[in-house]
Amino acid sequence: MRAKVVTSRVVRRPRDRAGFTLIETLIAMTILAGVILTMALGTTRLQRSIGDTNLRTRAQARADVQIGFARAWPTWSTLENLTGAAYNGTRDGLVTQTTVSVDTTSRRRIKRVLVTVTAAPGGMLPAPVQRLIAVAAP
Repeated sequence: MRAKVVTSRVVRRPRDRAGFTLIETLIAMTILAGVILTMALGTTRLQRSIGDTNLRTRAQARADVQIGFARAWPTWSTLENLTGAAYNGTRDGLVTQTTVSVDTTSRRRIKRVLVTVTAAPGGMLPAPVQRLIAVAAP
């Protein structure tokens, strides 16, 4: 007699695909974390750039005001008084310094007014702001 071979078929149920696997979730979270960190870094750099620009704009305005004082100074002979503490000082994290020098190399009497605005100690102004004008004697 012949033996009857019984083959059993394994019936597999279709896999339930209603959710994500753990690996898919971890990969998605890793990508999301990378995007968030990149955006945070970009935002920080943008804020620092805006702060630097704001400080530099204020320094330029302060230098322009000081040059305006020099242009409107009533007498040429007392222009050195512009270097005094009443016109220079530290405000809003900026230090203003005015230097008046006499240039007699040419046959004219010329005073050069140099205004330098720097950051106060601990300030964040990357480079000093300078303005220079020449004022001829009347």
